[in-house]
Amino acid sequence: MMLQNMRDKAQSWVAKVIVGVIVLVFAMTGWESISRFTSNDQKAAEVNDTVISNAELEQAVSLQRRQLTQQLQQLGDQFDPNMIDEQLLRDSVLQGLIQRAVLLDGARDANLRISEQMVDQMLLNTPDFQVNGQFDANRFDVVIRNMGMSSRMAFRDLVRQELMLAQLRNAYQATSFATPAERQTLARLENQSRDFAVIELDTDAASIEVGEAEVEQYYNDNQPDFLSPEQVVLETLTLSRSDFFDDAEVDEAALESLYHREVGNLAEQRRASHILFEVDGGDEAAVVEEAAAIKARIDAGEDFAALAKELSADAGTSSNGGDLGYIEHDSFDPAFEDALFALQENQVSEPVRSRFGVHLVKLTDLQSPEVPSLESMRPTLEQELKAEQVERRFVEASRELANLAYESEDLAEAARVLEVEIETHGPLERSGGEGLTANPRVMAAAFAEDVLLDRRNSELIELDADTVAVVRVKEHLEPKQRPLDEVRAEIADLLRFRKSTEQADEQAQQWVTQLEQGELDSQALAAELGGEWQVYEAMGRSDQDVPQALLRNVFTMPKPDSAPVYGHFRQPDGSQWIVELRGVAIPEEAQAEAESPMYGDYIAGQTGEQDFAAVQQLLQEQADIERF
Repeated sequence: MMLQNMRDKAQSWVAKVIVGVIVLVFAMTGWESISRFTSNDQKAAEVNDTVISNAELEQAVSLQRRQLTQQLQQLGDQFDPNMIDEQLLRDSVLQGLIQRAVLLDGARDANLRISEQMVDQMLLNTPDFQVNGQFDANRFDVVIRNMGMSSRMAFRDLVRQELMLAQLRNAYQATSFATPAERQTLARLENQSRDFAVIELDTDAASIEVGEAEVEQYYNDNQPDFLSPEQVVLETLTLSRSDFFDDAEVDEAALESLYHREVGNLAEQRRASHILFEVDGGDEAAVVEEAAAIKARIDAGEDFAALAKELSADAGTSSNGGDLGYIEHDSFDPAFEDALFALQENQVSEPVRSRFGVHLVKLTDLQSPEVPSLESMRPTLEQELKAEQVERRFVEASRELANLAYESEDLAEAARVLEVEIETHGPLERSGGEGLTANPRVMAAAFAEDVLLDRRNSELIELDADTVAVVRVKEHLEPKQRPLDEVRAEIADLLRFRKSTEQADEQAQQWVTQLEQGELDSQALAAELGGEWQVYEAMGRSDQDVPQALLRNVFTMPKPDSAPVYGHFRQPDGSQWIVELRGVAIPEEAQAEAESPMYGDYIAGQTGEQDFAAVQQLLQEQADIERF
């Protein structure tokens, strides 16, 4: 286990960025909302000159809440929505946004730079943007649209920001190192094995006598522990989006209008290749002149792809003859696109200046869209039109349900107006039941103070994207004190367990003391217990032949010198392990194994994380941070 942790820790931050930025960060944390630093919305915080708006914060909180809920729902019946502390969640998310803004300022102050070629290389090598192992512009557009990004340039800017943060982090984490002494210590600890023997002391709860007075005293002292569970009987009204599809009708004129709009949106696609000449603050006129000379060579018959492979400064496309894939409007630099969309097929442009440098652009393929027939698109168009009607009706009905529930004392009027049946559930505890009442949001609403105590109808509850409900408590079964006679046996068992556990602990400690002082030997103890010592030899930290709780405790014991070391540890059931630690061994190969890069990488990774955490804390202390 520890070795696996070392391998995990030893991975480079560059690799983590390449995988994590695209797959995790953009998909899960709402990059575009986080990056709107100039929003005019009400401020949630301000970091130096960077504004974090309330809108950004609320979106990030919503995303984080959704992730937490998904994780907690894996607990099943143990899940309680109240486990999520909203204020704590909000504070945590805001702190994360502040930390990111602080780090970005720190990276800029350190004059860190990310080249366009570095961004290109990262995007080209990202599997999510590839088809058959090659970067595909269409795939790229689809993926970033699904992430909610408005344009390629916006996405590139966000990639650049994250790479800058990774560069700042890497400056500390990639430069940390481990000393030979540190590697040797870790290798010795990891490869250490222990010889020990164990004998068990069982509890004897059956022999423990518990008097009536003790039971009554415990009952009187702990009455809140002996209440019947609080329960409710619920009435619910539910609206589902699917319930409205049967009533949706499609108008033929609207269908034809939608058809013409859809086929009118089919975009012409142009496949482009380019040769890039970098300017980088040099003589732009000279670069343009160089590009014009290459253009003349192409016009004279030289192969564009071969020249791109030889001359292009775009490392990501030069090996493919400068191929950029198919390009649509508003996806590239405007000057580049203007030149491309003015070309005939196989024609090469004059030199074009963009933010990346000077280009020669070639149109290598032109695809006109195939226009499908109305009949072939009819099922899809009908579904879309019905979905629009259903969406409007569902929203209207949901709003009407919310208003009627708010205005009425019960759910009868809302059920009559919306023609929905009232369902009754329960009695139910806070953990819920089956079906609708298994949803934690329903139970959270049912036990809210205004619904439970004031007997109001709940607010509209969004169960999922297609279902809403309101809840009313029909009957509240408050906790009642369970009589002593009902819990007498339960209390007696508990007291017997506690007493037997304490008795076993005291007895084990007494015997360990006698063993340490030589007043008792291990064989005499075995005879006393009527059992045998279980001997374990050369047991490592992750050995699966020993109970893990026992193994962890054994490795906390001090190394024995000439005599064994003794200890005792409680088992989950209250019984005791009595341990005789006989020896600690470190194999000779541990010294040589310390030279393994894995140990150095692990220690360096830990040190680097600590260094970066210290830098992050310093930057935050120096930043001008204001929360609103």
